[in-house]
Amino acid sequence: MTLTAKVVIRALAVMAIALGGVAALTYQLVNVAGRDDIDRLLRDEAGRLATELTTKLGERAGLDGVLTPPEVERAAREALVLHPSSSRHVALVDVGGVRLQSAGGPPAVSALARGTTAPVAEPGTIRTVDSAAGELRILDRRVADEAGTEVAVISVLAPLDDTRDTAATVLRRVALAGLIGLLVGGTVLGLVVRRSLRSVREVSRAAAGISTDDLSARVPVPASNDEVAELAVELNRMLERIEHDHVGRQRFVAAISHEVRTPLAVAEGHLELLSELGPDRPDEARRTAAVVRQELIRLRRLLDDLMTMNRGGHHLAIRHETVFVPDLFDAVRDRLGALAFADRVTILAPPPVAIVADQARLEQCVANLVQNAVDHNGPATTVGVSARATPDRLVIEVVDDGHGIEPSLLPHVFEPFTSTRADGSGAATGLGLAVVKSLVEAHGGEVHLTSSPTGTTATVSLPRPALT
Repeated sequence: MTLTAKVVIRALAVMAIALGGVAALTYQLVNVAGRDDIDRLLRDEAGRLATELTTKLGERAGLDGVLTPPEVERAAREALVLHPSSSRHVALVDVGGVRLQSAGGPPAVSALARGTTAPVAEPGTIRTVDSAAGELRILDRRVADEAGTEVAVISVLAPLDDTRDTAATVLRRVALAGLIGLLVGGTVLGLVVRRSLRSVREVSRAAAGISTDDLSARVPVPASNDEVAELAVELNRMLERIEHDHVGRQRFVAAISHEVRTPLAVAEGHLELLSELGPDRPDEARRTAAVVRQELIRLRRLLDDLMTMNRGGHHLAIRHETVFVPDLFDAVRDRLGALAFADRVTILAPPPVAIVADQARLEQCVANLVQNAVDHNGPATTVGVSARATPDRLVIEVVDDGHGIEPSLLPHVFEPFTSTRADGSGAATGLGLAVVKSLVEAHGGEVHLTSSPTGTTATVSLPRPALT
């Protein structure tokens, strides 16, 4: 089911409920109004009949003021003649158990009043009674003589059928009008909703046409400045992130392929050479085997760096032990001392402080930073390693005097295999800095690079908690 159909159906359901409520309320209001009108009729007729009967009783009383039952009955008959029943009510007078009825009135109610199943009088109330003639509203009223003695009871009966019929007619008309309104409103609503959701369909079609073959496409942003426009903007932002991540993954896979292919090719070539060397050339065989071993070590280190970076700073297994910073620097000096560029690296004496960390991981961080500085600068570049302590931090700096890193690349240097040139012409930085970032963050620290045409500074800041 389309969104247009869902919106229209739900809107029509709400409209139908509202119209049903209006119809039910109208029905009740018509019923109440009709009943109130009947109650006014009952009071008026009972009042007029009581007044006329009182007058007639006064005429019949004579000088002594005493009324006999026959005199009361004659007075009641005369009052009923003067106030006959109408098409809406029937008037009765009960005198000493004798029920006198005026002429006229609704036939069914008149027949009921004359019969033995007529409702028993309850003076002083207006009530609704179910009878063989249908629902009736009845008003009973006492009539007394001059001495205050009750001499008769007046009853006025009116059927509620006309009120019910009127309310039912109103209900049917309201329902018919509501049905017509729903049909017309549903048609108009469908057209309006379809037009309103046109921009959603355009965004949907554009999104359906986007594939991994071309992630540069974007969905159109309508000029309506509403939720649909916000959705289109967010979709475009998501597509930008997906495209960026996709390009990054492609570069990452290509760089890994390149990095892995090189040591494998070298090792393969030297293994072939090794297979051709005879026993009379042991020195060459040892050198060839050493090359193969170094290439395999390089490949293993690359795979280890990939695993380190993949686990990330929050998932690395870090040992927490007391590390004396001068011992850390001595270990880094020994680690770098056997490398060809060792004479270009100056390691200054650090402050005699201790931190809680994993010394092997920190050695790897400092060594990677020095290797990165040497690999991506000229052969005359020198590197300096130093440290300083604050009350709560240990700051290690690796400074080189190379040609620096282009400003546009600085935000991306910790990403794997980032080129050293904005145009992509430079060498890839490999995984060294990405691994450093993961290791430093695993220690709860931070690493930053600042660069200029006269050199680059890598700063590692580590927490220095109080030792107990």
